[in-house]
Amino acid sequence: MPKSHCLPSSGILSLLLVLASASPAISQTDGDPVSLGTYRIVHSRILGEDRPLQVRLPTGYEESQLSYPVVYLFYSNWEEGYFAQTVNDLYLLTLDQIPEAILVGIPNTQRYRDLYPWPIESIPEAGHADRFLQSLREEIIPFVEAEYRTKPYRIMIGPQAAAVFGAYILLEAPGTFQAFILNDPCRLDPPDGGLCEEVAEMAASPDGVGVFFAVGHDVGDGRWPDQALRDLQSSLETSAADQFRRRIDLIQDCPYFLAPVTVRPALLDLFSGYHFPSPEEAEGLDQIKEHYDRVSASLGFPVEPPGLVLTRAASGLRERGAYLEALGVLTLLTEHYPSSLDGPWQLGHLYREMGDTATAIGFFQECLSRDPDMVAAQHWLNRLRRGG
Repeated sequence: MPKSHCLPSSGILSLLLVLASASPAISQTDGDPVSLGTYRIVHSRILGEDRPLQVRLPTGYEESQLSYPVVYLFYSNWEEGYFAQTVNDLYLLTLDQIPEAILVGIPNTQRYRDLYPWPIESIPEAGHADRFLQSLREEIIPFVEAEYRTKPYRIMIGPQAAAVFGAYILLEAPGTFQAFILNDPCRLDPPDGGLCEEVAEMAASPDGVGVFFAVGHDVGDGRWPDQALRDLQSSLETSAADQFRRRIDLIQDCPYFLAPVTVRPALLDLFSGYHFPSPEEAEGLDQIKEHYDRVSASLGFPVEPPGLVLTRAASGLRERGAYLEALGVLTLLTEHYPSSLDGPWQLGHLYREMGDTATAIGFFQECLSRDPDMVAAQHWLNRLRRGG
């Protein structure tokens, strides 16, 4: 298994600082902090405390009218590790491999109180996961869905003790999440039964239909025996329903302290049919729509073609002289992603190639109005104005 599944946190944060700079430039001074999201506060009547959330919206969210699935990341207070890594994974994969998503980080306040479902002698505060689950279902998720444009699809990422909580949610409240990406949920079992044995039974029942369940475990970590997880893996292979999708990664000796939650490979597996191959060769918008209609049907929620696919498809159509087909693709691109410069940039070239210089000039001017430092747009604007 590639070591990137358990990256050292300092390397992830450094990469995220670079990615954050891709946003439109704003005035900055020496010493300003770099933000990867926005803090929101939800008061929990059930828990009797304020719960902070860390929300990261997709690029262009404010300008578009699209809605998005939601990824809920637990342990997000470990910002240089789990939160930064997940932001990075989503940034890279949502270019064209998976749908864009809203990321909601749920920091720990009292993790063992909230995440372990039963009392533990050595951890006096443990055993109140039922109250936290109630708050999650009745307060936190409704807050997110009221404040943001969401689709009816939720993914839980659960490192460490949150992995146990994830298995507990799967059993106690089916439908709260459609997909789980967890650390080892079999690391701790209740005194009167086997949590992962119940997961195996659930996976063979109708409640398991439509669930995606991914687990990552470092088999070289002697603190957590892996036999219970291996037993779960064997049970799922022999008895799970065909539509209970599962993935168990037994990682050999992860060299870092960060527990291996295999977010990137699990997301690629979850959305394995999403990628549109060779968009430059697309015949037109109908072919692209047909592909994502099939993806929507398989996932159970509507997904839109990503901006990168539409941009590359329009370029290919232009190169082949299929201008009307390219215009159809670019029309959808500007409707779905109005903040993207790819729309006016491509339209400027499309109308230039069709001989409509005045319209082309208008689109290059629009590029410059959004980004006055866009040298390429200024070049074409000057050239067209000179009659070139």
